[in-house]
Amino acid sequence: MTIRRLPPETVNRIAAGEVVERPASAVKELVENALDAGATSVEVQADGGGLTRILVADDGNGLAADQLPLAVERHATSKLSPDDAGDYDLLHIHTLGFRGEALPSIGSVARLSISSRARGEADAHAILVEGGAMGAVSPSGFPGPHGARVEVRDLFYATPARLKFMKSERAEAMAIAEEIKRQAMAHEAVSFALDLDGRRTLRLPAESKGPDGRLARLASIMGREFQDNALAIDQERDGIRLSGFAGLPTYNRGNSAHQYLFVNGRPVRDRLLQGALRGAYADFL
Repeated sequence: MTIRRLPPETVNRIAAGEVVERPASAVKELVENALDAGATSVEVQADGGGLTRILVADDGNGLAADQLPLAVERHATSKLSPDDAGDYDLLHIHTLGFRGEALPSIGSVARLSISSRARGEADAHAILVEGGAMGAVSPSGFPGPHGARVEVRDLFYATPARLKFMKSERAEAMAIAEEIKRQAMAHEAVSFALDLDGRRTLRLPAESKGPDGRLARLASIMGREFQDNALAIDQERDGIRLSGFAGLPTYNRGNSAHQYLFVNGRPVRDRLLQGALRGAYADFL
């Protein structure tokens, strides 16, 4: 058996499967990029369960023309900076992303376009990537003073085998909506809007940053009944801070559908944390 070095295009498509498993994964990466760019407004559109088209538009800092090619190059990122010795600190990361893999991964398996105007610049520019092939940067129209619009079309067209593992369009659309809700819970000071197949399904105005605004955001997503039965939690021990809202034992469900956990602003699903939560309620339910 002969060992062969794979071409970069094939390597990128294989690696993309680790980052982008389904349309909701692409939405997650693009929304986190918007949040890391300082966006106060994020709008998401998805057609055909996100397989036909995804658009994420934000009012963040945007990208200058010379940064667009780097944005779609693997392992190029603005979220890590070297210290005086040239080392990169991977222990104290304050952004949601840092690996520089999201956009290149999406661009290797879909038709990706990015249009952006950097804060303080008069002109906007765009770049196209199709199946890993990067086009040239060109002038572009842009509706706002600064920010980015990232459009993904024909997700997984370059890796058709991946399409066999997708669920129905409705199921993929529901996964996208759930992802937006999770991100919105973690970032109450940012407004979110979601359109599915041209229909506005979610609109969340920005709330004040802090517990009051967070509870108002949770009420918008989970309902006023949760708000009326929620207790605020804010404790710190051994350098770890635990904050959030817990429902009264009298307000409960038969499943964990409305249990949401976040670590450093990141939505997480962790059996250990969920087990600890169930244990805390064991004597009351």
